[in-house]
Amino acid sequence: METVYIYAICISSVFAAFFLLTFRLYFLQFVTYVVLLLSKVLTYPQILRRHSSLGPWTPAGLIVHTAYVTANIYCLEFWKLTATKVGLRAANLALINMMPLFLGTHLSFLADLFGVSLKAFRMVHRSAGMMSFALVLLHVLVVVAPGVGSFSLSVPANLYGLIGGLALSFLILLSIPILRKPSYELFLRIHQALAVLVTYSTVRHLMSTSKFPWLYVYNFAGIVAGLLVFQCGAVIFRNKAWGCDFPRAYIARVNDTVRIRITTSRPVEVKAGQYINLWIPSVSWYILQSHPFVVTNWVEGKQGTLELFIQPRRGLTRELFSHGTLDARDSVPRLALFSGPHGVSIPVVEYETVLMVATGFGIAALLPYLRELIHGYNTCKTRTRRVHLVWQLQSLDIGVAAESLLNNALDDDTLDNGYILCISIYVESDGISKVPFSQRATIYPGTADVDEILQDEIAGKYIKRLQTAPEERGKILVMVSGTGELRDRLRALVRPHLDERVRLQELEFQPE
Repeated sequence: METVYIYAICISSVFAAFFLLTFRLYFLQFVTYVVLLLSKVLTYPQILRRHSSLGPWTPAGLIVHTAYVTANIYCLEFWKLTATKVGLRAANLALINMMPLFLGTHLSFLADLFGVSLKAFRMVHRSAGMMSFALVLLHVLVVVAPGVGSFSLSVPANLYGLIGGLALSFLILLSIPILRKPSYELFLRIHQALAVLVTYSTVRHLMSTSKFPWLYVYNFAGIVAGLLVFQCGAVIFRNKAWGCDFPRAYIARVNDTVRIRITTSRPVEVKAGQYINLWIPSVSWYILQSHPFVVTNWVEGKQGTLELFIQPRRGLTRELFSHGTLDARDSVPRLALFSGPHGVSIPVVEYETVLMVATGFGIAALLPYLRELIHGYNTCKTRTRRVHLVWQLQSLDIGVAAESLLNNALDDDTLDNGYILCISIYVESDGISKVPFSQRATIYPGTADVDEILQDEIAGKYIKRLQTAPEERGKILVMVSGTGELRDRLRALVRPHLDERVRLQELEFQPE
């Protein structure tokens, strides 16, 4: 390249850099406007309402899934290939779509690896599984069905193909919510066992295929093995520090709830809203019976104690309740192993007003954010000036059990008597009247009017502002950990106010 050309490129690059630096603010504003417009049109509206086993569907979700299905259909090239070749192409596409399904043994680890929420990665996992099943079914109908008369199970390829197909069918069947609801732990282990069977059957089925590109399989197996070693190493590192004991769990029960305090082997940094997968060998009846629980306490930096607030239902949570003591001081230390912390923490410090809405045990996901916001206010690390917690209960039992947890947050909210935290508890049971509860918390009868509450927060009704000069209202964040009906209601309420810098965030843990 001639010297003149090099000089011209350098001069052009300098001017381009100054141009980008000058207009970067306008570019960021344009990106923000586009994101806001897409949220209004594609993310917040719902095409299909929430049902027991289906929905909700948003336009964004529908577009993504339609594009995914269209891409796979296009790759089949059925308009120019013979039926047999389309069937073979479907088998190859099924293998490719299966790859995300077998990257790791636990979805929480993979979600953290890709920096997405567990809910988002579950959607990817579910979509890839359904697409793989559809492509395998097409492969069977096009390639196997025409020669069903000569189909013999004495041929290893046919036998293992049938076993793999049946295992995949059971995987899809057991993913129906009504079938996996009775026991989360049992469903998870059956799901993993069937996945192993699908993998083994697929490999044995492919061994009869001549000229199959096994190099890609070996590369993928190497990646999976590397991720498994990394995951096991991370779990060992979390649970055993040199010269220290393994973590110990202290289980207590308060009313119909379970409180667990875990002393860790080494300090762990847990961000607000994150959770751990816990296994207590002396409680669970078979090996590796773990369950995800959100960590309710929060400190800046690392901490040596993790606190959990659990609703006893079935399986492991019911076993934990039966092993709990009525007095926390009488609790027996039990060996506990955990992985994590997992999950995405929502950045909350940039919002002037944070409205937290919870139903039942959804309070567990909001407690660490309360501690983080109050700590940030006390240390002048946050813009937050008001935090309003709205807690909907069917009875006061859970409220009494969580009273000490709320008091711990209120005890920290004392800087200059600012009291940025307000707690409103709504109880649906009969015989409830408006009375004070705990410190600076109020109990109201009936159901919370989230529409009116949100309008008051948007209007800045409870924030004192200077009268001498106009002051622009800051951003508002609505956080929810509650029933599906409540989340859908808040989504509809927040959408018209997106232009007013109001945002909605659904937390990782939802009490359903």
